[in-house]
Amino acid sequence: MPEQYEPARERHPAQRRSLEESVMYMVGLICAVVVGGFAVYRWLNGEHQRAIINIGIVATIAVPMLLGLSQAYRHAALKVFGSAISLGCVVSALFVSNNGLLWALMVLLVNSLTLSRRWALWLNIIVIVTLSASVHLYLSPLHHVSWSTVALLICGFSLMSMDQLRAQRQLLATQANVDPLTGVGNRRMMHQHLQEIVADRRREHNRGTLMVLDIDHFKKINDNHGHDVGDQVLVDITRSIAASLRTGDGFYRMGGEEFVILLRGMDAATAHSYLPALHGRLSGQVSTADGPVTFSAGVATLHSGEDWSQWLARADRVLYSAKSAGRNQLRFSDSP
Repeated sequence: MPEQYEPARERHPAQRRSLEESVMYMVGLICAVVVGGFAVYRWLNGEHQRAIINIGIVATIAVPMLLGLSQAYRHAALKVFGSAISLGCVVSALFVSNNGLLWALMVLLVNSLTLSRRWALWLNIIVIVTLSASVHLYLSPLHHVSWSTVALLICGFSLMSMDQLRAQRQLLATQANVDPLTGVGNRRMMHQHLQEIVADRRREHNRGTLMVLDIDHFKKINDNHGHDVGDQVLVDITRSIAASLRTGDGFYRMGGEEFVILLRGMDAATAHSYLPALHGRLSGQVSTADGPVTFSAGVATLHSGEDWSQWLARADRVLYSAKSAGRNQLRFSDSP
């Protein structure tokens, strides 16, 4: 019997909050509470103009936080947030209190943590230049030089640190989602992409077809020629198949000699007309000393109301049917 696949118990990728977004909400909430408290304190003490400025800063910070709740505006929300806190710290320092200089140091760090290098650099330069040029904010020349130096150091080191962090995150993401031997996606990436296709299908009635394939008699290759030859066969077959797929298609290694191809936008009729020729062209293209290496395949087109595990299980079942019928065959779960 084919393996039964269970849906992952994790949030949909589109629902996950990034590190940058988490920093935005944490800093935004803290600033809103603290600056809002200052606004109340100043209003009660008769400093109405300064209190209104504080209220304006809180309102400005709240706008990108509300934007970030929508998936469509998440990226823009970070830019608006960076612009808002940068403007807020400058206005606070110039028109409320030179305590805004302390807030500015925090803003330089937050911009580096939440924005792209270019956006963070430009906003931080504007903050540093504007406040450094406002000589009246400083208690002495030493205070002036000290603040400017610390601001430049925070800006430089935070940008450098985030460059390193983002590079490490990209490397870890690649390692977590790519099969190290063949370079195609692994099971984790496949689960993510199938969940996305099913979600899109429910919202927009998009189509998709899965092709699950298994290399015929792969154990004999390892037994007769060793695992090095077996690994090379896997690499050669994946290269051959990948070269024949469309740009938007997905290709994943399930494990061992079993692979999955995700054919985005392909309906059942197109699959029946296109995939037999693809199988015939690719199966047997790679050879060993014992002859051509063939593969069996099962195909299933996504049905309405079906989850990704049911979809994958249907393709897997017809794969086993193809193997039981003599191998080097392509079987369909759907009638044309």
